[in-house]
Amino acid sequence: MDEESAKVVRRIFDLCIAGKGPMQIAKILTADKVLTVTAYNARQKGWAMPDNLYQWCAKSVAGILERQEYTGCTVNFKTYTKSLKFKKRMENPKENRRIFEDTQPAIIEWGQWERVQALRANKRRPTKTGKTSIFSGLVYCADCGAKLYYCTCSTYRDDSQDHFVCSNYKSNTGSCKIHYIREVTLYKRVLECIQGALTYVRLFRDDFTQEMLAQDEASRKAELAQKRKALSGAQKRMEDLDKIIQRLYEDSVLGKLSDLRFQKLSAQYETERAEIQCPAISLEREIENEAGQIADVGRFLQLADRYSDLQELDASTVNELIDRIVIHSPEKIGGKKHVTIEIYFTYVGKIRIPLAKPELLTDKEKPA
Repeated sequence: MDEESAKVVRRIFDLCIAGKGPMQIAKILTADKVLTVTAYNARQKGWAMPDNLYQWCAKSVAGILERQEYTGCTVNFKTYTKSLKFKKRMENPKENRRIFEDTQPAIIEWGQWERVQALRANKRRPTKTGKTSIFSGLVYCADCGAKLYYCTCSTYRDDSQDHFVCSNYKSNTGSCKIHYIREVTLYKRVLECIQGALTYVRLFRDDFTQEMLAQDEASRKAELAQKRKALSGAQKRMEDLDKIIQRLYEDSVLGKLSDLRFQKLSAQYETERAEIQCPAISLEREIENEAGQIADVGRFLQLADRYSDLQELDASTVNELIDRIVIHSPEKIGGKKHVTIEIYFTYVGKIRIPLAKPELLTDKEKPA
């Protein structure tokens, strides 16, 4: 292992975990005058040095973040040729590649590499005011499964009005109800929940391990069965809607249905189909992710040890500990509005704490 280049690779992955994108990472490396891949190879092999020694580009950073070999494996059959006459090499689909594990020393842990791929799949663009949130890309709607957008307000000097709202809400004109929570409230509740979970894990390490392993066998199967049933129902309804729309079109062509009536009915059914399709896609993605997921309790225990004295949150901490945050619709309890927050941790999912302390049992947002 080339330790000098390995340090740069580890730094790039750490910056990504901290919420930086390829372009931001490239600017940081350029500012710190870190040799580019081309310049480093030229220096090692005694070749002529390029003109731009430190000018990193986002494409190079993205290529490093996607390179699976850093986990200690070998990936073969990345490219192929259509024929002997056609010399240009084509990129081979991932399912056609062969991966041989533990063929070399690992620079990046497998869990960190997986987490980086998941973070890169969730694009996190700054708002018009230039602000970003450490929770961006992690907050989801409990009803439709869509992400909650991070919204800021330039008319206020403080950040108390920055909030998250369901992307399908669209000022009461979308396909979902309002799922709203202020960022300051979300920060406070998430910090309390993480602290409570880590305290429980630290005090009842063996009980937590046994509970999570048992949950993997029973609870996950039940959740998967429920999600598969819901997905099957959504897919069946979409198939029925496709048939209905097709029949409407045939009736319109044959003159059995007026153009005005056809447009009205088809728009109605297309809207219903679109409202069903969004949560169906989300369910399908969750089923694919959870079907092959095994709770890696050991990895989470290592994270729990690392953050045993957690007092505040930053992007790196949130990205390492949290897989997603689910926001439920507000409900009135005793005349006051409450919002339920569910936190799913990396490797282990939702942690159920069997303690009598209220602060460890619930994640309710107090009224403003």
